[in-house]
Amino acid sequence: MNNEKQDIDAEGESGRTFRGMMAWVTNHRPPLVILENVCGAPWDKVQRYFEMKSYSAAYMRVDTKNFYVPHTRTRVYLMAVDQKKSDLPEDWKDLIKKLYRPASSTLDAFLLPTDDPRIHQAREKLVQESFGGLDRRTGRTDWGRCESRHQRARLEEELGAKRPLTGWDEGELYLYCVIYMLNKSAGGYCSLPDFAWNDWGVAQVERVWDLMDISLLRAAKEGVDPAYKT
Repeated sequence: MNNEKQDIDAEGESGRTFRGMMAWVTNHRPPLVILENVCGAPWDKVQRYFEMKSYSAAYMRVDTKNFYVPHTRTRVYLMAVDQKKSDLPEDWKDLIKKLYRPASSTLDAFLLPTDDPRIHQAREKLVQESFGGLDRRTGRTDWGRCESRHQRARLEEELGAKRPLTGWDEGELYLYCVIYMLNKSAGGYCSLPDFAWNDWGVAQVERVWDLMDISLLRAAKEGVDPAYKT
């Protein structure tokens, strides 16, 4: 399921994936099922589907930053038990709540030292994979599916059309990516600030680039420069 609410009864990718999962559950009757997905998924309906199959189910929304990890990632988890009117799903929710503890370590505590050779190796691998994927960029549909939603957000939030962080222009996407990979001194297509990880930046898709700029513009409206925040 993607970030938009989708009808799991429809013929889209989300609906087919969900029905395939439920068919497997119906045929094999696993004693325990755990699902994880975006918050916008129709979780009430998913829970009812399990209850129709004589499962007890419950779901809850959690954020990683509230469970030791210095990183925000909000997702919903659902537990289903092959036993009608079982208390286990609700007991599971209570147990998760008992594990609650805000992150007490900084992000740096989880990172390798900057001179660790594994960092250099990972960056080289990322560049190679990005170069190998350039021929697939022109056939992608990601940006076309997201562009109108991004433009609407920019318009409604009065953010403008500029891309001050990435500086990319969809008019010459493929050409600049090739220039970047063949001659990194040329600056690259996704031209992040000097202190940023440009090898990572050029490997991202257009919707990620545009969202990075939207996030920066949103913060700028509040007088905040994200470049100076972790």
